[in-house]
Amino acid sequence: MNIEKPTQQTIREGLVSQRIIEPLQLYDPLLVLLKVKLRLNNWWVIVAMGILSAVNWYLIGTLPPIQSLLVSVTIPVWIGLYLFLPSTFADLLNRLWENGAISNDRGETSGFLSYQAFVEKQARWIHSRWWAGIALFINLLVLSLFFFVPNSVTMHIPLWWFPLAVFVSTVVGYIGGLLLIWLLMIGVATHRLFHAFTIRVKPLHPDGSGGLGLFRRFLWIGTTLVLIEASYALVGWSSGSKGFDIVFIVGNLLLYLILASLLLITWVVLPHQAMVQARNEFLQPLSDEYERTLRETMPSAKGETAEINAGTGRLTALQKRYEQVRNSFPTWPVEIMQLRSLVTLLILPVLLALLPLLINLF
Repeated sequence: MNIEKPTQQTIREGLVSQRIIEPLQLYDPLLVLLKVKLRLNNWWVIVAMGILSAVNWYLIGTLPPIQSLLVSVTIPVWIGLYLFLPSTFADLLNRLWENGAISNDRGETSGFLSYQAFVEKQARWIHSRWWAGIALFINLLVLSLFFFVPNSVTMHIPLWWFPLAVFVSTVVGYIGGLLLIWLLMIGVATHRLFHAFTIRVKPLHPDGSGGLGLFRRFLWIGTTLVLIEASYALVGWSSGSKGFDIVFIVGNLLLYLILASLLLITWVVLPHQAMVQARNEFLQPLSDEYERTLRETMPSAKGETAEINAGTGRLTALQKRYEQVRNSFPTWPVEIMQLRSLVTLLILPVLLALLPLLINLF
């Protein structure tokens, strides 16, 4: 599958005349089929897969109605994230450069091409067919054991629906697996971005996060993904007597903990560290000047009052400037209250999963 790359970009009056990367460069073969070859509308794909998934779970009939509804609702969300994730990541890489949040100070070469080369390298890595092949292979392996080994779930599937059940489960499973792989790869690419380039923070940027508010998108996308993962684990836990394997449940919980940790480290901790470092680069000269002035104006026994007052005034001015700069720099990509709510939201599924065990113990 050959994907034509966008034309080379140029710098004109300090602004980027074209986008650095297009979403097409991140598509997997299924997205190329849906969006490029068939040109299907995203919402039609979401609605169609949602209806097929709901019918599939209804005909299987092994889950209580509430849990079937939960699974039927999360699958369209899962499909939607799959359809929009490449364009969201491409927009992040483009807008970071357009907003002036990227500096090439750490690069071997200066200017635009260094960042462009980095972006193209990450795009080729994410676009690799190997990831789609791995996701499809694992999914087919699991489904072959699930559908073709007799169990209490497949026994409820009507014969006339069985081929469609295999098709729907294959597509949903492939998309789910590839989404998790993409999330991990985007997390790794974000780590590389923060280590390869100096991040510029603009204190008065309208997004309230110094120009790094774009990372909030991935924070909430990642939160949605890991919460969906948790919902499947909880459904499996409560339905363990109806064919769900305990290994599947525990594996989902471990995967949830890994993804939640990756989520917080990549899109909260890393931007926080970059923002603190950017603020400290402005504060350090003021701190050094304050210390130098303090040593020079230390009053002696014969010091003149005017000199003491002048030194005190300069120290006071430096201190006010220091506090002004410190207070003007944001140091978190999200507001503190939102961050607390996010952490609580991520901890809640773990508590719900452990609650039945605690009840049984006591």
